[in-house]
Amino acid sequence: MHVLMISLDTSLLGNPHGNTVQRHVEYARRAGEVSVVVYNPSSQAKPVTRLSDHLVVYPANVPAPLLFPAPAFRIAARVHRERPTDVVTTQDPFSTGLVGLALKWRFGIPLDVQNHSSFFNNRDWIRERPLRNRVFHVLGRFVVRRADTNRVLTEGEKRHYRAMGIPDERVTVLPTPTHVDIFAAPVPQAALDALRARLDLSPENPVVLWVGLPVGFKHVELLLDAFARVHAALPAARLVLAGDFSGRPDLAARVDRDAVRLAGRVAHEDLPPLYALADVYAHSSRYEGFGKVLVEALAAGTPVVATRSDGAEAIIRHGENGLLADHTPESLGDAILGLLRDPARARALGAAGQADALARFDYERQLDAVIATFRRTRDLARARR
Repeated sequence: MHVLMISLDTSLLGNPHGNTVQRHVEYARRAGEVSVVVYNPSSQAKPVTRLSDHLVVYPANVPAPLLFPAPAFRIAARVHRERPTDVVTTQDPFSTGLVGLALKWRFGIPLDVQNHSSFFNNRDWIRERPLRNRVFHVLGRFVVRRADTNRVLTEGEKRHYRAMGIPDERVTVLPTPTHVDIFAAPVPQAALDALRARLDLSPENPVVLWVGLPVGFKHVELLLDAFARVHAALPAARLVLAGDFSGRPDLAARVDRDAVRLAGRVAHEDLPPLYALADVYAHSSRYEGFGKVLVEALAAGTPVVATRSDGAEAIIRHGENGLLADHTPESLGDAILGLLRDPARARALGAAGQADALARFDYERQLDAVIATFRRTRDLARARR
């Protein structure tokens, strides 16, 4: 099967974030052949790149993402003419979705539209950029209604598709595959000691961890306010923020350098020691498509506290494998503090969370499920002809 992907993810062209390249290499091996047409800024123009015997990446070198659709369509059309495509799948229901829809209309290729966040009827997302996101909301609804299948990450987002009149058979709930075994593996004590020394932490410091990109919906401001309550009650507690904060000087300026450590951007393969070091993983997002870091933390056996959202609630069952908090400094801070003050409960939640993550989010099984979704798209489209 030849799958044609339309993407804005520059991780595939040398700006790695997480295990994107490894995951797509595995997709391609399972599918047989995957071609990815991806946005790339023309200021850093890249050639066509073969990442494996089964995976080729075609960059659309353009000045800005807004200009991506037209050249992406031309490149994708050329790829399809050279090697006929069985399915086209898009990263989102907006610009890449529009390219996918144009390919469906022009060539009759079955279309799968992916949604990796929580967009539809999401007031928080619309408030971030009101004019642009209202336009995107209309565009997205237009695209997903005309796709052969749609992939979402949570049952909560699927409900919005159902409200748009899209039949359940055309919407698959499937989270992003997470290599949970990597995070469940024991971390050598020497690695933990070295990490403590690098972050200027002592064994007496209870550690609260956050990992991610500090974009607006991650609501790191809330976490900082919540941790201030924790630190006031437990002065030895430390908050470790792992991510690139260079674009958020407003947040960096708020950080209490005595109590908070900025770990910088951490490579995906270097994350397991961070999770193993933490006493609590804290998640403060306003919304999430799917909180992949929550799965990583659970797999590591780290007790988790997360603010409520469809993405978090798809992973965390309150009181069973972690804790859910309201979007207030008081609720989030008190939940973190409660676990730091009750190590036995924290250990029990951590153990339950790890067992649950390993059972529910098996990496190989999830990879297979993604490819099964593409085959299902192809078969449903054929059946309707």
